[in-house]
Amino acid sequence: MPAELNTENEAGFVREYAIRRVNPFLGVLQVIENAGGRAISANGVVWDIEVRTEHVGGWGSLNRNNRQAAYYRYGLWSLEDGLVSRPLAPHLDSDPLTRQCNALIDCICERLPQLPFKLEDNQELWLFDSDDRLPLALLASVTAESKRPSPEPKYWSSCIGGIGVPSQRRFPAASELEEQVKQRAGFNIHKHWVIRQDDNSGIIETSGTRIDAEALPAFLVTEDWPEAEQSTRVRKYLEWISPSLLTLQRLSENERVQMEKSLSIQAISVEHHRHLYPEIIDEKHLTAARVQCRLLKSSG
Repeated sequence: MPAELNTENEAGFVREYAIRRVNPFLGVLQVIENAGGRAISANGVVWDIEVRTEHVGGWGSLNRNNRQAAYYRYGLWSLEDGLVSRPLAPHLDSDPLTRQCNALIDCICERLPQLPFKLEDNQELWLFDSDDRLPLALLASVTAESKRPSPEPKYWSSCIGGIGVPSQRRFPAASELEEQVKQRAGFNIHKHWVIRQDDNSGIIETSGTRIDAEALPAFLVTEDWPEAEQSTRVRKYLEWISPSLLTLQRLSENERVQMEKSLSIQAISVEHHRHLYPEIIDEKHLTAARVQCRLLKSSG
């Protein structure tokens, strides 16, 4: 989740950034924060508005002056449909929260042309192989000021649920792929927080060891496998989730072209992610996938 706002933020403070949705990878979240709340979007179209307010923290009379910040989901907003608000508790249905919501909507409208925002989740938890030498898969990522997950994840996931989610259907060989990664990680799990550098290399936080950019898998799971069947399974998985992988911002031109050519494999999710593509090398692949997506939706 995005970092909590600092209570010392000034009224004019606005911050926009992006974070990856990892383990499983489902694309990127766009975040806009100001002193009155935050707006979050998974597709750059529909925004979840959360207003910031305060409540008394703790229990009993000793804590009645201890006020803590909290976020309340105010509603959903899109340029096409406007604001769809949710019913608030009577004590929250007040003019200040309405003004905070409107201020966030103004921030969104001003920043829509800037999408996608820069990724700032540069602290990355990587699962390493059983020899503790090579990164296998990305388990978590956070911004520098965000809380790290507790407990930390141990295992890598390729999808959510039995059928996946509307923006990314379940990979047919998901169970086999996850077991493949698990076996290579071994019984004694090795995982390290890696601080990503501007040149795309990484520094292992505990040891200071530098990891070359080429050793950190561009598609967040390694493509280097000893057996052909394993390599093929990973390649098919990456092709399957290519609509979401194209939202990544550190891909080379060749890597981006590779994913663009695979868009038609799971075209149904292209419309969800396409607004957040930082670059398109060959528009014809995207156009063909969008047409296929419309046909799939119209046919049910």
